[in-house]
Amino acid sequence: MMSGLALITAIIFVSVSLAQAKNLQQTKELLLLKDIALKIQKEVSIASYTEDGYSREFGLPEKVVDRNYNISMVNGTLIVWTNASSYFVRVFNITGQLKKEKNTITKTSGIVYVNQ
Repeated sequence: MMSGLALITAIIFVSVSLAQAKNLQQTKELLLLKDIALKIQKEVSIASYTEDGYSREFGLPEKVVDRNYNISMVNGTLIVWTNASSYFVRVFNITGQLKKEKNTITKTSGIVYVNQ
């Protein structure tokens, strides 16, 4: 009887631990997506407020928690997402496509360009 109770307690403990680990992983992924989105927002904001001729390179990670992620721009909204999580942030308009790893941001004739 006692061994059955111990087994049930162990199963419950393992189940709760796995659920907490999964929740921690999702939280970590969301925080990393947020970090990427805010980094991009900052780079675009700096370029938007500088004078023409501004140029800077910045990097983005290839993966988030060993997962591929995507970067999309829709009507001034930056979306950084994986299959499990996403983070949205408003940004100034840019011309070009952001990519993982190395990006070059410039400002010419009042327009902010990325990778052009």
